[in-house]
Amino acid sequence: MPEIEPNWVSAAATAFAGVATIAAAFTTFLAYRLQRTLTRSRNQLLRGDALINNIQSLIATFADIHATDKQGWSTERTEKLRALSEHIRYTETVIKSLHPDIGTKVEQWRTSSDNEGSSIPRVVSYILGGVGAIIGDKYDEFLFSKAEDLRRIQGYVFEEISE
Repeated sequence: MPEIEPNWVSAAATAFAGVATIAAAFTTFLAYRLQRTLTRSRNQLLRGDALINNIQSLIATFADIHATDKQGWSTERTEKLRALSEHIRYTETVIKSLHPDIGTKVEQWRTSSDNEGSSIPRVVSYILGGVGAIIGDKYDEFLFSKAEDLRRIQGYVFEEISE
């Protein structure tokens, strides 16, 4: 049987140890990248969930405004409309922080005027909440068109988070 030189055995062991070290380092690198990807995906899911929750809160608040508009005049009604108007502004700010593009759409929805110069701040904050007017069906078409615009924004949110 031929004799194996100890130097060759030591060199082969060192080479195998080097390959194992490189493999371990590569595996560690891949595990780190996978962990970063998972964390990023999780954060995107949480952000999307928060965005959907805030859009739904905005829709519910707007529906509450429309329902409150139908009530007779009272101090409580005026205070509630003011609070709902502030809640819309707050929710808009939260949406902007979660997704600036969608936040801009919400801001445009809230502040844009129709042909008669009616906007959400003017109708809700000033006419209904500030002056305490009872408008009945006068602004129904305006409120329904704003609700439709809000549903379009919600559809856009669903498209954005599903990509």
